[in-house]
Amino acid sequence: MSQTRPELGAPASFTFPRPQRVDVGAGTVVAIDVPGQLLVSLRLVHQHGAALEPLDAMGVSLLTSEVLEDGPDGNSSLAPALERHGAEWTSRVTWDAFVTGLDVPVNRLNQAVGLFADAVRRPALAADDILRRREQLVERFWLETASAQTLAMRSVGGQLFTGRYGTPLAGGPGKLGAVTPEQVASFHGDTLASTAGTLVVVGDLTGVDLSELGKRVFGDTSASRERDLTAPAPPPGELPRVVVVDRPGSVQSALVVAQRAPSRKEVDLPRAEGVSEILGGMFTSRLNMELRERLGYTYGAGSGFDLRRDTGVFLMSTQVEADTTAHSITSSLEQVNKLRDEGVTEQELDTVRESNTVGLPVSYSTARSMAGALVDMVVHDLPDDHIDRQRAGYEKLTRESLDSAAQEYLHPEQSVVVVAGDAERLRGPLTETGVGPVEVVDPETLWA
Repeated sequence: MSQTRPELGAPASFTFPRPQRVDVGAGTVVAIDVPGQLLVSLRLVHQHGAALEPLDAMGVSLLTSEVLEDGPDGNSSLAPALERHGAEWTSRVTWDAFVTGLDVPVNRLNQAVGLFADAVRRPALAADDILRRREQLVERFWLETASAQTLAMRSVGGQLFTGRYGTPLAGGPGKLGAVTPEQVASFHGDTLASTAGTLVVVGDLTGVDLSELGKRVFGDTSASRERDLTAPAPPPGELPRVVVVDRPGSVQSALVVAQRAPSRKEVDLPRAEGVSEILGGMFTSRLNMELRERLGYTYGAGSGFDLRRDTGVFLMSTQVEADTTAHSITSSLEQVNKLRDEGVTEQELDTVRESNTVGLPVSYSTARSMAGALVDMVVHDLPDDHIDRQRAGYEKLTRESLDSAAQEYLHPEQSVVVVAGDAERLRGPLTETGVGPVEVVDPETLWA
């Protein structure tokens, strides 16, 4: 018996809940009360990410993040202790922040938060644990860079930046492998142990004393220090150019077309991300339709912004058969130029609007997703109504505003094309594209 498909109703309106803020000692608690949400997401944000690492200890942030899992008693003691309260630990490092946290049933929050505070402020940092974790991270780095796509992506920083951004966030195996237990202890003492940070709490907070929660997490720590937001300089070299990271015998190539972009605060996100989605951020994007659907070169192609507090990167990426590498690059650049020259279509505008507004109630339906949004606001000093402003920005998009975004943010003439593939096989065809001079590098020397 056939049934008639129900008609879609009007999209539900959505307003992101306004957080409450409570100053506690040197820190701030930022909280959203979600009645009925019995799993609380707690995140402690320190504005000290990998970008501020000393150049003689690159990778120390990620190593410290890993070692925190060994807990106050060392030897991987944290997870079993938290499991007794049904809590799950999380820790991640970005260029701009060091974020630790818990997801825990609200009725076990008080018990688990004591373990959390000890794990962040007073970890064992045993030398044996640090050395073991360091070796695991170095091994993981090489295992991950066995993937051509990962190798290409990790090679981009050194082509766009000098200083810390020139090396992958993990520090590279050379620098990371030289980080000592003493450097980990020094880094931890100067950051997580001594500075308060901002505590994000989302869930059903009925009966939760936010001030008391903040006291237990912040203790007698000090206020965070201001960070230097000077944009890093680019390395010397002609633009555009092509860099081949040699993988002899590779039958496929991973390619990344990358350029510098403004910082997070300097970008009008709805316009920038809107034009990026049209170019490569959706299945129906121009790159995917050209490289996958029309040419059949790849399973997928994409683009996106990596925006940081002091700078940014715009990237296009895909993976193709070696013999189609050169044409894939020229075709990708042609799509950028076509978007800049001819502008977006009405259908593309409608798709971008709907994809960034209709699904918001689902996007922020969990404590974790709402906490993630608050973390982003804290890291980038965004207003409490940031999500609503973003939604309004997408609703107000026009073809003209997206056309201007393509002109403002997409600059293929300033790009570096990084290709992970067989240099002997690719050098000739890549030179013939005329994109720019072709340089070949050995991956073994990139992060020595």
